[in-house]
Amino acid sequence: MKWNLILLAYLSLFALSLIDNGRAPTYYSILSDLEIGPAKGSYIFTIASFISLIVCLTAPKWLPRIGPVKGTRLSLLFLAASGICLYFTGRFLSYPLLLVSSALLGLGIAICSLTMNILIMKGSTSELRRKVFSGLHAIYGFSSLLAPFVLAGILKIGGDWKIYFLAVSTLPVLVLLMTSKTDNLLEKEEQGKALEKGVPLKVRILFGVLFGCYVGSELVISSRLPYYLNTHLKLDEVTSGYYLSLFFLFLTMGRIIFSLKHFNIKSEILLLVSFITTLISFTLGHQVHPFFLSLMGLFMSYAFPTALDYLVQVFDLKSDYMLTSVMTWIGVVLGFVHFFFGMINESYGANIALLISPFLSLCSLSALMIFLKMKKV
Repeated sequence: MKWNLILLAYLSLFALSLIDNGRAPTYYSILSDLEIGPAKGSYIFTIASFISLIVCLTAPKWLPRIGPVKGTRLSLLFLAASGICLYFTGRFLSYPLLLVSSALLGLGIAICSLTMNILIMKGSTSELRRKVFSGLHAIYGFSSLLAPFVLAGILKIGGDWKIYFLAVSTLPVLVLLMTSKTDNLLEKEEQGKALEKGVPLKVRILFGVLFGCYVGSELVISSRLPYYLNTHLKLDEVTSGYYLSLFFLFLTMGRIIFSLKHFNIKSEILLLVSFITTLISFTLGHQVHPFFLSLMGLFMSYAFPTALDYLVQVFDLKSDYMLTSVMTWIGVVLGFVHFFFGMINESYGANIALLISPFLSLCSLSALMIFLKMKKV
């Protein structure tokens, strides 16, 4: 185990998460202070997603040159710059600065999302890799719970959203300082090596659908659950927020459990169980009680880290290349999810639009089953 690489990945994701997860609870205040509507405000998400897609598409060119350690450090600089830029956005009430901050955030998120997973691949043993991946992604769930409390604490002492982003922008800098002695031996070993390719297109598509549709399914619930509960079930904002917090709590709990305990079950079996139980939980939540929509977090929790572990098992030396491929697919799928949710919601309501989540879970399940069938042939 190369703990210095694992520590760099963990700390970087924590710094990223508090900046990224600060956008949702501060979104309304940003729109109000800058006096812009939701249409213009939505560009803070759209630009970040577009930049992320470009970074992933070009990763086979830049990633072999700089490597995961330097890449992670570069992403931390972009994240810090994004938080500082958001602070000045509020100070000068500048919409162009808001767009610049979104572009910087997109760069930071995209680079870090690739490099931190590669650091885990290179830094962990095959026996512990699934646990280490689960621990990494538990951090994101934890920070999703933490961000609103940090913001509330800053508001309580007289601060505002500008101070929040200025405060959290110090975290990437602290991580850079704390991990400054992380050696670049990994870079020296792989300097200039092109990513191993040679994966058939149909296999890249199947894994792209598996990963992209899972992330899209999770995003629909994590970003639209309060809206669905407010508009369709007529629950108040406090109660809706409670169900969302419960979702993230289950998500974090599941990943922590998988980071602490090794389950002697094949990764592909765990993925099948995750997708099927997620579909069952959604059906109960949609038709019986919204608690089961929150419970989906538990069944979804181990899917992404397990899928990453499975990717390394299947592709071995080609894992870095496949990671850039699936990250590109995730960006594409998320773009379609944002578009179609809005379109369906406008035409048929949130109750129907929420069905995108189980549809995407079903797509992930189908892609995995097709791949498993291909392996047997």
